Amino acid sequence: MEAVTFVPPFVAPAARPLRFPFNLVTLLRNNLELIPEEAYRMPVVLAPGPPRMAFITGPDAVKTLLLDRPSEFPKGGVQVEILRPLFGDAMISAEGKDWRWQRGVAAPLFRHDELLRYGPAMTAAAERVVAEWRGTPNGVVRPIHTDMMRAAFDVISNTMLVGGAPDVLRAIEKGHADYYAAVNWWVTYTLLGLPHWWPRPGGRGMRAHETRLRRSVAELVKTRRASATGDDLLTKLAGASDPESGQAMADANVVDNIVAFLMAGYDTTAFALTFTLYLIARSPEWEARMHEEVVRVAGAGPVTAEHVAQLVTVQQVLNESLRLFPTAPIIARDIRKDIDFDGQRVPAGTIGIIPIYAIHRHRALWEDPDRFDPGRFDPSKPKPSRFQFLPFGAGPRICIGASFATIEATIMLATFVRSARFALIDGADVSPVGRMFLVPRDGMRMRVTLRET
Repeated sequence: MEAVTFVPPFVAPAARPLRFPFNLVTLLRNNLELIPEEAYRMPVVLAPGPPRMAFITGPDAVKTLLLDRPSEFPKGGVQVEILRPLFGDAMISAEGKDWRWQRGVAAPLFRHDELLRYGPAMTAAAERVVAEWRGTPNGVVRPIHTDMMRAAFDVISNTMLVGGAPDVLRAIEKGHADYYAAVNWWVTYTLLGLPHWWPRPGGRGMRAHETRLRRSVAELVKTRRASATGDDLLTKLAGASDPESGQAMADANVVDNIVAFLMAGYDTTAFALTFTLYLIARSPEWEARMHEEVVRVAGAGPVTAEHVAQLVTVQQVLNESLRLFPTAPIIARDIRKDIDFDGQRVPAGTIGIIPIYAIHRHRALWEDPDRFDPGRFDPSKPKPSRFQFLPFGAGPRICIGASFATIEATIMLATFVRSARFALIDGADVSPVGRMFLVPRDGMRMRVTLRET
């Protein structure tokens, strides 16, 4: 089938680096609109603010921040403050020695051979979604974003919280969507130096969600400590220790990290699958290639973790989806000393913004960067550099759950494509918006037509 050029909608950049107050007004609407047009062409762009920001997209400059000198450019203080009310001192927000020992405790739990044990839960979650589709009239319009959230939720609850944790699951579901809808207000307040308790739109609901979720996880950790039974990630984390020092996590740290794993792992996979199904609905030639591959590799049986390495086309499509719609589209680092990046001097006190969304669409790094083309990730072609394609970050702080998410998304996408065809309803399209994650502004409603079995 001949490929058809498809350019999905993208977030229009600011015509020039924004000044106060236009930067904060824009942030409230969609934080990706803060990225100036120059950042899609140049390696470093300064925005005067206040607060002053440097948009850093050149691979050499990104490498300096994330790999060569990470201790000199710690995770952005603003980003940490945004995360702390929900995630506490989890490794996602910790720095220095505190981060290193937490990472040392958790890393063995995310080794590839350990993750393969969770494959059956991922397969079962995908098949439960397909079973729900089969229980509705064929060709019915589904809220795909909701279906993907439930699928990812199913995996989390059957890998991290095996044995049942209804209070935790209810706490996540209640207020979850509203929490992220209001998060850009909290970002703006943080930039203005205002405290978390200060009244703001959606603030009361966010604080209630943080309290409810953390309290339910704390109760669960306490129960698991007392029983010392279970074979899920929670029990393993509670019983793990740093291989160097022998130090185990205190209950508070276990709570912090479980909340972080639950929230980050739940949303990112769901949104990645949502955007991917959107892309293949608009690209039937790639949907056909994927379907042929899945049938050839897995036949009519369950798609399992053992099939993942052979699902090359499926992973090409996933990677191209993560390039165009990276689920964590912006990360930040503090510039604590004057530094030159590619001839551009960035003064101390600047907020270093690494806009992964812009790096993945950078005119100097990609050919025809706004076009959907999974062929970019053909294994016979040179791989993009590790600081050109960063769906999970890079350097020592690369997402610890990257392999987990890759296995999960591959199994699920393959299962869905083998079982159904997807089409947008007439007149519908995607409108990407940056909050804590990259999300479709109005969700994603699609017509799901089951294939003949």
